[in-house]
Amino acid sequence: MTKQKTFILAVVIPLLILLAMTIKPQTTVLFGQEIVLETKAFDPTDLFRGDYVAISVAISEIPKSKVTLPIDKVLSKNLYVSLKQEGKYYVVDQVSEIKPKQGVYLRGKFQEIYNEFNNADQYRVDYSLDKYFIKQGSGGTLQQDSYRGNLVGTVKVLGGYGVVTGLTRR
Repeated sequence: MTKQKTFILAVVIPLLILLAMTIKPQTTVLFGQEIVLETKAFDPTDLFRGDYVAISVAISEIPKSKVTLPIDKVLSKNLYVSLKQEGKYYVVDQVSEIKPKQGVYLRGKFQEIYNEFNNADQYRVDYSLDKYFIKQGSGGTLQQDSYRGNLVGTVKVLGGYGVVTGLTRR
């Protein structure tokens, strides 16, 4: 192989890898079903990427009554949380180890088991819906709204994968 071909491969392969990393989020944004979730947020800053609102969606806290699986068995596995619409917002319907064949669902993992210091009647699930990047310097208003419980998150969902596409006031 010549030096020129080696150089071209060295440049093209990393670019293809980076491009491939954007396919799932972009496909979800373009073709996913839009749902609305209640959120709680605060406004940190990422040194390298700028301002963002770190959010916690209400469906991250799942009542133990909705989880019929033995917790010690599923702590390190993907779970599928089926959602149903109640009024304007989507809420947890059921939790399963098996990917649903239909309906709106998100893939997530249990983050921790709540104990006596937290809410003993709930589990916490991570859906990777925790950051929404915003225009530099615009987080102050969102932060105040989040403290008042006035934020709503718009999420696009496709095949269990979700992307936060917007935060708005109630």
